[in-house]
Amino acid sequence: MIFYFTASGNSQAAAEQLAEGLGERVISIGLALRDGQFAYDLGADKYLGFVAPTFAYTLPGAVARFIEKLELKGYAGQYTFGVFTCGAASGDEGAALRQALLAKGLGWNGSFDVVMPDNFILWTPLPGEERLAATRAAARKRIDGILARILAGENGTVTEKAPKMPFMPLEKISTAAGTSKLYATDKCVGCGACANVCPMSCVKLVDHAPVWEGECCMCLACLHHCPQGAVEYADQTAGKKRYLNPDARPRLKNTY
Repeated sequence: MIFYFTASGNSQAAAEQLAEGLGERVISIGLALRDGQFAYDLGADKYLGFVAPTFAYTLPGAVARFIEKLELKGYAGQYTFGVFTCGAASGDEGAALRQALLAKGLGWNGSFDVVMPDNFILWTPLPGEERLAATRAAARKRIDGILARILAGENGTVTEKAPKMPFMPLEKISTAAGTSKLYATDKCVGCGACANVCPMSCVKLVDHAPVWEGECCMCLACLHHCPQGAVEYADQTAGKKRYLNPDARPRLKNTY
C-alpha cells in the first residue's frame, strides 16, 4: 500500500508510477484526512510506502497528523519506504518520517528523493514550460531507478539522527478574524474547487465565496487548483503562474 500527500499532483504522479511498478494500491492522505479514515489492512500488501512533498526540509504537517492517527492491521515487516518530491533536496524529511513510523512500531528501509517542479511560489516563481517538462521527464526516469532498487530489496537512505523539526507545524488561520493570508479576489466564481481539494477541510464557501477557517498545512492546493486564478496569498502570489502536474488526474475519492 502506498500513501501519498499532494497539493499540485507531483507526489500523486510519483505514487501512481511506484504503485504500478510494485503492484500496490494507492491512498490519498489528503482525502483520508477529509474522510476521517485511518484504519487499513496490509495483509495483502508486500510494500508500505509514503510519498510526500518536502515542506521546509521536513514532513508536511498534514502527513504527520495522518501518521499519528494511522492504524495498520496485518503489518508483518513489509518493506517500508519514503519517497520525497522536492525542489532540490529533502533535508531532514527522511529522519522525520523514520521517527514517526518507528513511534508506530513500524520498520524503515529508507527514503529516496525525486526532484520535481517546486510549486511553493511564495518563494520560487515557476520556470517556463520547457523546463517544467524536462524536470518531470527526469523525475519519471528517477522513479524507474527507485523502483528497481525497491524490487531488488535495496535500502534507500537511512539516517538515525533526530530531525531538527519533526514536521512543518500547522497554522491556525481565520478569514473572519483577519488572520488568513489566503483570500479570493473578485475573479472568484464560487465553483468550490478550493474547498474540494483542501486536505485540512479549512476552506468553506459562504455565500458562494471561499473563507479559510481552521488549521492550514500551507500546501497551497486551494491556490493552484483554482481554475480562475482567484486565490492569492497576501501580496506574494499576484501575477505568478500556478502549477498542476499534468501526469496526475485529480482524485475526488479514495477506494478503501
